[in-house]
Amino acid sequence: MILTALLAALVAPSPPQAARVPQSRVHCIAESQRAPTVDGDLSDEIWAVAAELGPLVQVEPVRGAAPSEPTVVKLCYDERNLYLAVWCDDSDPSGIRATQMQRDANLDPDDRVEFLIDPFLDRRNAFWFQIGAAGSLGDALVTRNGATFNKPWDGIFQGYARITPRGWQAELAIPFATINFDPRQTSWGFNLRRLIRRRTEEARWASPDPRIVFFWVANAGTLTGLEGLEQGLGVDLLPFAVGRATRDHRSDSSGEDLQAGADLFWKITPNTKLSLSLNTDFAETEVDERRVNLTRFPLFFPERRDFFLEDSGVFQFGGSTDVIPFFSRRIGLDRNREKVPIDAAAKLTGQTDGWNFGVLDAQTGDSDTQQGRNLFTGRVSRNILEQSDVGVIWTSGDPSSNERADTYGADLNLRTNEFLGDGTLRWNSYLLRTDNETGGGKDTAWAGKLSYPNDQFNWSIGTATIEEDFDPKLGFVARTGIRRHDGSYTWRPRLNGELVRQYEAQVEANWVTGIDGDTQTFEAEIQPFGLYFESNDSVRLELAATREVLLAPFEIQDGIEVASGDYRFDRARLEVESSDRRALSVEGSFSVGEYWDGRAQEWFASLAWRPSGHFLASTEWERTDARLADGSFTVDVARLSFALFASNDVSWTNYVQWDSVSELVGWNSRLWWIFQPGTQAYLVLNQGWSSAGPHFVGTTTEVALKFGTTFRF
Repeated sequence: MILTALLAALVAPSPPQAARVPQSRVHCIAESQRAPTVDGDLSDEIWAVAAELGPLVQVEPVRGAAPSEPTVVKLCYDERNLYLAVWCDDSDPSGIRATQMQRDANLDPDDRVEFLIDPFLDRRNAFWFQIGAAGSLGDALVTRNGATFNKPWDGIFQGYARITPRGWQAELAIPFATINFDPRQTSWGFNLRRLIRRRTEEARWASPDPRIVFFWVANAGTLTGLEGLEQGLGVDLLPFAVGRATRDHRSDSSGEDLQAGADLFWKITPNTKLSLSLNTDFAETEVDERRVNLTRFPLFFPERRDFFLEDSGVFQFGGSTDVIPFFSRRIGLDRNREKVPIDAAAKLTGQTDGWNFGVLDAQTGDSDTQQGRNLFTGRVSRNILEQSDVGVIWTSGDPSSNERADTYGADLNLRTNEFLGDGTLRWNSYLLRTDNETGGGKDTAWAGKLSYPNDQFNWSIGTATIEEDFDPKLGFVARTGIRRHDGSYTWRPRLNGELVRQYEAQVEANWVTGIDGDTQTFEAEIQPFGLYFESNDSVRLELAATREVLLAPFEIQDGIEVASGDYRFDRARLEVESSDRRALSVEGSFSVGEYWDGRAQEWFASLAWRPSGHFLASTEWERTDARLADGSFTVDVARLSFALFASNDVSWTNYVQWDSVSELVGWNSRLWWIFQPGTQAYLVLNQGWSSAGPHFVGTTTEVALKFGTTFRF
């Protein structure tokens, strides 16, 4: 019955677009008028004549109410840029939260404005931009109606903010050369929201309903009148040079290296982009978070490299995080996660007439551990109905061997925001097969999941089968030879009282069997209460019951083994979190109970300090203290980060990590100077020490200086 209702909602005629979304015509800058100077000063004459976007409506804490503070938004454009001005009035300017200045900072602690642009008006994909009261800029790619959010993507655009006696204001320019669009499409999807942090207040232009997620592109409004737009030749050339010096203190060896390379992005048509990378280098890429694996399954580390993040939404498949047929992180790493050079990479992506496609080919170079390899992936999908798609994928190549390795499959993703009137319902499914030179015959994986991701009621149910020989060499899979069945239900009524804003109760179950049907894992978790206060503090209690059937022993820590057998254990977890709208915020959790054949306690604590926009610091500590039949162990992981900001364009960030298993300390220090949008330099230091002895002993040192610029034609 549910699937029948889903299909009925998908094919049912929708109400007229104008009846359910707001519209606004964008002012076109005439030849006799001057474009605004993007500096945060909104005294330009053009802003006096540009029409207002329209009123914002409160989403939180009072749905449908007028915002507590007035907001005025105006847009205009010329043939090269879309300009946006926002006046964020505030009756108490001293209460404005403005603590983040760095590009792509997490702006959750700050007052900010965010907006979505859907240039193709396909109601599925969008470019997202944000600016905070302290001037921090951020951007991302939103795909599949908010199902994926690619935050590490960086586009070239300008924006400045100022705090004034009346509140704060912001001014931005989005070059049309930064975004993909069809010049024949004169109407674009658009939505904007303002967040006032001290009140945890959100107001939107379109879809002012807490049941609707802001990133659901299908619920955006519409901008009209966008005519005569130009992208030039659509070519971005990004040459760079990198100087690097390394030293291994253990072997007393050192080396220096100077190299150059370039990235080229060519919009062959408004809908199609070719990306080329020669002698690819990622010196400026952030380091991974240090983690200690206490499971018998591999850990997942997300992609952080700009070239592979560009247009990565095209390659998204199936909606699963357990099985990923193409995981670009595999390119440039060997089986030990050591870097290998990438000599060249090419990528062609596009969308036209309801089709979305992407192909990527990369050639890695020789390293100390292996010879170079050629790696390829291709993805094609077709938009169907209003928000849904169906597609295929194929990958070829093995990053860690020269043997033949192929993965191919198909997926179907159905979505509607009009289920039973105004509810959201989603269906994600896939079928995959691997064909490897050394593979076996049981090499198929398939899954289906139905979810209802709504504000007060949220449930899902799914099943998956992953055969034992399934092995996507250019992808990621955590566990094979299993059948998985899972479900969850969450109830979040809005109380909107003087103390508590929302209550949350949740139940989840995950049952994993072998292909033969015998149980391997059963997990049931109940959250009897979670309280979200008007102060934005929160507290949650979780109770979990687990059954694990180990068919073979595994070493959880050096010299400590968990024997094969049938284990059942119960645990309880308490989490507390204070609001990050305060200059000092804390977060902590404590878990206690049975653990395999013994008991364990787990602690997590973090402290963040944001005294101003020029400095921030945070620290985290994790501990697992286990007492098992074969022995006891304690694992600690500590992280410390601090950053100084001279301006929105000059930052010095530091990240120090240590864990008690490797007894290694790692310090990543990065000085980042943005001379202008598209032109920047990085000075990066990676320093390692061993803490195994009575004194810290240096292990490795790497210093890299990278300069890159953008020539736009």
